[in-house]
Amino acid sequence: MGTATYIGMGSVLLIGSLLQRVTGMGLALVASPFLVLIVGATAGVQTLQVVGLGVCLASAIVLRRDINYRKAGILLIASVVGVVAGTWVAKSLPSDWLYIAVGCITIVALVATMVAGKAKVSDGVRGTGAAGALSGFMNVTAGVGGPPIVIYANSVGWKYREYVATVQAFFAGLNVLSLAGRGLPSVSSTGWIVIVTSSIVGLLLGNCVGASINGHVANHVILVVALIGSLATIARGVLAI
Repeated sequence: MGTATYIGMGSVLLIGSLLQRVTGMGLALVASPFLVLIVGATAGVQTLQVVGLGVCLASAIVLRRDINYRKAGILLIASVVGVVAGTWVAKSLPSDWLYIAVGCITIVALVATMVAGKAKVSDGVRGTGAAGALSGFMNVTAGVGGPPIVIYANSVGWKYREYVATVQAFFAGLNVLSLAGRGLPSVSSTGWIVIVTSSIVGLLLGNCVGASINGHVANHVILVVALIGSLATIARGVLAI
């Protein structure tokens, strides 16, 4: 990786981590398409899963008293189905088509996030399991596993504190499964320093400026930026075919 690549990767992760802290959904939607453009389809998704694992694990430890372990377990067990299927798809597709797949999945995730409040999902084991399986598939293929869980949470009226804590535990486990399926990114020691440092700085900045940023405006910014990145990723794949 050259200097420009490190700067681009660090900037994307810093901004994504900051938005994640402010709005709760910025990291995957914003970072996934741009990381794919900067370091490639496979390494980009793998890098995002490593960062997501660290952020979610730290949050789960802090919020451990509010975790619904039964629901987290159902989601995680069901996600195995999606992870297995997604790993096969990700390893079978040529890199150019994988760019297109990541961009399309992210756009679907954006639309799903916008209509999350209108969807109706069962709160039983089947509904929870379906959300976990779909989340697993989207996470291992594109690094964007949140929207199915957001739709599920809004549909069943999941209490906020328990929801936030439980999904941190779920996504920590899901990222472990995803990395087990696809492996760690091939990154130099300098790259790992950039990944860790930029993510921590982004979270710290989010803590500092979170109260002064309009969450509604930030959410719209996330959607616009993520859409631009997704379309650019699709265009790269189409032009390379």
